Amino acid sequence: MPSIKPHFFRLFTCLLLVASSSVFAKGVPERSDIDIQYKWDLTDMYADATAWEADRERFLEKLPTLSAHRGKLGESGARLLQAIESIQAVETIISNLYVYAGLKSYEDTRISENAARFSQAQGLYSQYQQALSYFTPELLAIPDETLTRFIQSNPGLAVYAHYLDETARMRPYTLSEAEERLLAMASDPLDKFDSVFTAIDSSDLSFGTMIDESGDEVELTNSRYGAFLHSTDRRVREAAWKGLFEGYKTLNHTLAANYEGHVKSRVFFARARGFDSRLEHATYTNAIPIEVFNNLIKTARDGSEPLQRYLRLREKALGVDRLEIWDMYAPIVPPTIKDVSFDEAKEIVAEALTPLGEEYISVYWKGFDEGWVDAMANRGKRGGAYSWGTYTSKPYLSMNFEGTLNNVSTLAHEYGHSIHSYLTRNTQPQVYGDYRTFIAEIASMTNEAILMQKMLAEATSAGERAYLLSSYLDEFRGGFYRQASFADFEARAHAKVESGEALTAEVLNTIYADVFSDYYGDAVYANELNQIEWSRIPHFLRSDNFYVYQYSTSFVAATALAKQILEEGEPARERYLTMLKSGSNDYPIELLKKAGIDMTSPEPIEATIEVFDDLVDQLERALEEMTAVAGITR
Repeated sequence: MPSIKPHFFRLFTCLLLVASSSVFAKGVPERSDIDIQYKWDLTDMYADATAWEADRERFLEKLPTLSAHRGKLGESGARLLQAIESIQAVETIISNLYVYAGLKSYEDTRISENAARFSQAQGLYSQYQQALSYFTPELLAIPDETLTRFIQSNPGLAVYAHYLDETARMRPYTLSEAEERLLAMASDPLDKFDSVFTAIDSSDLSFGTMIDESGDEVELTNSRYGAFLHSTDRRVREAAWKGLFEGYKTLNHTLAANYEGHVKSRVFFARARGFDSRLEHATYTNAIPIEVFNNLIKTARDGSEPLQRYLRLREKALGVDRLEIWDMYAPIVPPTIKDVSFDEAKEIVAEALTPLGEEYISVYWKGFDEGWVDAMANRGKRGGAYSWGTYTSKPYLSMNFEGTLNNVSTLAHEYGHSIHSYLTRNTQPQVYGDYRTFIAEIASMTNEAILMQKMLAEATSAGERAYLLSSYLDEFRGGFYRQASFADFEARAHAKVESGEALTAEVLNTIYADVFSDYYGDAVYANELNQIEWSRIPHFLRSDNFYVYQYSTSFVAATALAKQILEEGEPARERYLTMLKSGSNDYPIELLKKAGIDMTSPEPIEATIEVFDDLVDQLERALEEMTAVAGITR
């Protein structure tokens, strides 16, 4: 990686399920058919492809200037500052080139021109890395006492003190200039596995058609799949689940080969730098003690009984002989929120987030006015939801809104990312204008937790409470237990490669089945097709893999932070907003401690499991009250 952190390189992808298929049109619209108010405005970055090409030329002209600082970083504080500022100027250009190309490509992955531009941007980024291959080794060759003297004698360097400290942490794992250049050259081809998966998943895979609740034949797509799983018609749920998984099964060996290549590439980079494992590489690079990962996996796996208790309660409420995989998301009580318009969703989220203060809400509305949001599904659009941007761009967000409660939650979630980015970039200098992955999901999940607490507090009947509680427990299960199990799978898969074993489809399927059993036990019947689910999880193909465990740790932190904000008010809110505005100006563990959460201890994880257990108790009581009321009515 280049010495100045690439603030544009993080992409949040959250495959969140939606709650109803009732608002679906029979066909997925083309992008041109969607009203402009529901599409983002990327012209703030580049007016058109011609403007992008002009900036590409500007980047190529400036790129050679970076080598002018080679061999001179240790001359003086002034020279070091000049080099850093020169690098940041070039980074601004490549970041905009990269993100714009990516966003345009994700609008419709079928457009080859946009896909080619994104591939070109990836190549440009690789050139940028190669041009900077000398920087970190040369910087680390400067003695600590000399760096201290540089900072003390040059006020302009003072802001970079933490950055220089972070860089010094990597001294044992930084290679020679020639070796760093070689790794930089390898990064582009060895980061292509995610692009391969995206092309297969978004453009090439087809799941055929199915019969919906109305008896109509409709196309089964990734964006519709989650909604069908929430159908009250068990036949529809089963057809959607089997249809989707049968589609992935046809490419089980292809996707396994692609994933094995990805894992081997990550292990290669870890070993090249001298780490004992990819997990050690991932946690150390993010300044997270490896014990945080290990504590999470052990505590979540050992604390899976409340999860299994909830699933047994779900089985009872649904009245099925045994809980199948396709029953995991079915509503167990009638929905109390149906067919929400996008404008209504915007108002619901804004009202819920008022405890975060006027500044936060003003930024929220600013985003809609300035075209941050790409709201609706269209053919070829990348699935799921994400937030992405650069230090100088708008913090764009994308989702596939279908008018459901989960869509409302998704809007709150992604806006958490975008507002976090906005507050950071409008508070911090460029060097700290991003934030570590470990912190990234906390802002989004805190929004979700606050939204749900408000809705629960305003529930007026046992039925409404039961609906909200079951919805929240499903989010809780997905954000905490499911992501922990995903991380468990990643760790086991990487361990196989690190011990010299192959990751064939059969091996990966077995690992996934074993992990699923460890967390879900016999509370849900694991259909044989379920063992291939690993093959459809895009998070596993991220270049910064071992990402998903941070969804779980973020869920832990967000649960605690939302509680503090709602109970303490302004003091907790100010601590929280200070964290959001801090970017990466301190280590993530320390930023969380300042906000009031210590993630080096298993106690917050244990407390989160206790919260889940209590929510199951509340749901059980609400369902019993519903049954009692129904009996009196009859």
